Amino acid sequence: MAPWCPACRAFTDTWASFAKWSDDFDFKVGVVDVTENPGLSGRFLVSALPSVYHVKDGVFRQYKGGRKENELVSFIGDKKWEAIDPVVWYLSPSSVQMGAVGFFFKAAMQIRALYNVMTSEYGIPEWACYVIFAVMTIALGLILGLLIVCCCDMVFPTKYLPPPPHKDRLVTPQQPEEELESHEGTEDDDSETEDILDDTQHSQSEGEAVEEEEEPEKAVTKDKEETKPEEAGDAKPRRRKPKKAD
Repeated sequence: MAPWCPACRAFTDTWASFAKWSDDFDFKVGVVDVTENPGLSGRFLVSALPSVYHVKDGVFRQYKGGRKENELVSFIGDKKWEAIDPVVWYLSPSSVQMGAVGFFFKAAMQIRALYNVMTSEYGIPEWACYVIFAVMTIALGLILGLLIVCCCDMVFPTKYLPPPPHKDRLVTPQQPEEELESHEGTEDDDSETEDILDDTQHSQSEGEAVEEEEEPEKAVTKDKEETKPEEAGDAKPRRRKPKKAD
């Protein structure tokens, strides 16, 4: 309940009369002022006033029946509360998450009280109060974020990743270093053989060039030799000597 709520003030007498039955049915009745206990208001997620809850053995049930004295007494005496489903576990006021919600409700009330002090006693304008609260909110968010990152690094530390090997000396699990060295040796041998083949090819090409140069000279000399007998034949014809008959 809240003292400023008209429905709560109208329900006060009925609730006091219902409390007189506590000795007969062995139950207790309590009243919570949400203005003085904002934490409990957050835990129960109070959205309407007055709100009535039945609590037994740590199980919470919200009463949504009539607000007359006889209806309340029948709810307890006839155990009608057993037909009501309890509050789900994630909204239970005794859970950790709802305790956190209650803490935020309490913090909101503290901020509201601080705002009233800043405006009434110190005469700070409302816009200046909003700017101060905005800066404080951003700073608090940064600090909380830093703490969360530090906690994550402590719980899940980052693993050191060595730099990747050089492309020319990439070693895989299927190719050990010894095989890589032997492969490099074969590459060197292949390069040497290629150099030798290049030299031989170069020498062969030079020899062919020399032979091509010599071939024209031989052809000229052959032409000269072929022309000599003809010239000699034209100058002095040779006669055949007669042979004696056997």
